[in-house]
Amino acid sequence: MDQVLTKNNTIHLLFLELVSITPILIILGNVVPPMPIKIHHMGLGIIFLIMVWALISDPYKKWMLYVAGAYTIIQFTHEQWYLKGLIDYFFGPFALLLLLDILVNQKLPKATLQKYERRFYYLLWVPIGIAVLQYFNIMPIKFWNATYVNFAYFGSLAVPRPNGLLYHGSELSVIICFAALYQFFKKENNAVWMLLLIIAAAFMTYFKALMGCVVLLFLYYIIFVNRGILSQFKLISKKRLIFIIACVVLVVIGIAIQFFSVVYYYSGYIFPRDMLTGRGAIWNIYLERIKDFSLWNYLFGNGMGSSFDIFADYASADTWYLLAADPNADTDYDTHNAVLSVFINSGIVGLGFLFFLFRMVWNQVKKWSPGASWNKTVFFGIFIVPLFTIGITIPIYENAIFWISLGFLIHRWKFYTDDEETVET
Repeated sequence: MDQVLTKNNTIHLLFLELVSITPILIILGNVVPPMPIKIHHMGLGIIFLIMVWALISDPYKKWMLYVAGAYTIIQFTHEQWYLKGLIDYFFGPFALLLLLDILVNQKLPKATLQKYERRFYYLLWVPIGIAVLQYFNIMPIKFWNATYVNFAYFGSLAVPRPNGLLYHGSELSVIICFAALYQFFKKENNAVWMLLLIIAAAFMTYFKALMGCVVLLFLYYIIFVNRGILSQFKLISKKRLIFIIACVVLVVIGIAIQFFSVVYYYSGYIFPRDMLTGRGAIWNIYLERIKDFSLWNYLFGNGMGSSFDIFADYASADTWYLLAADPNADTDYDTHNAVLSVFINSGIVGLGFLFFLFRMVWNQVKKWSPGASWNKTVFFGIFIVPLFTIGITIPIYENAIFWISLGFLIHRWKFYTDDEETVET
């Protein structure tokens, strides 16, 4: 199919050119000093304007702008909100919608889409490779303007975490998670070895949640997703295994409810303060604000980008141990949880909006080969497993790289199923 440039697909080509190099943009944004603003802020800002342009140009996609406009008006009812927070919030849904639209409605030739999808996947490995080199002390963790270091604590020992020259390990965690998810759409032999390699890379970052996520994805691939030779070896049927897992989950939930009830009874807070290296204390502080929510706040949140204000207002020497040691300690801490971040920014309606987006994705992928059953299994692995692993401690939906990775992963998913159809034919 010859590529004919039109007004609309020129926008899409420009969008794909920039969005496919996002892994490099966020590295440069951390390493290169601001000129006068950071490179990745400039790059992502240009991408955002291109996305707005593309949505305005498509009468069938303007509804997304209407949603964003409605939430913009709602922000004026909040005491705390920031324009950057609003843009950051809608950057992801805009990117996902456009990437899905370009794919499903065939706005560009398949070969062109494959070129950008492959480029993005290969560039995902750049920060992963840098992190591995940092682990072996071949590359420094601090370089030029990249001076922030996140530490992993083993008792009294503080070990600098490899960061892939990204600002924070949360971005690296998202990238490694999606590198693992990409293996769902490879041949069994390649996928197994690549997943083992990714597990080793995750171990080198010292992020326990990431390590758990990648190991679970490996097991999930072997047991549920894979349809190669290994899938023929079964010690137990999938239905029985799912039943056992469901029973274990119910037992764990029951124990957790009892445990947190005891913690609340004795401390007045739901989570132990030292839970998950201090995240329990962070969540307690945000819950203190939620207790003061009005009905309007429950519906539409506290205001876009207001999480840092909440923490600064509600953290005290009693709730935040660093303030007990130093009254001038830093209070710039986000929610450290995917669902909580969305709820704080946009309330129950915002959570419903995300559910609608993910439902929209499902309505497309369920029609693809080899069938709804396998695609449902893959969908669960992509949307649920990361949420309940790295999403417990990282506000993944606030990361632009999450949404871009998700969009390109769906492209890879479609190309894989197209190949399945060709083989069957």
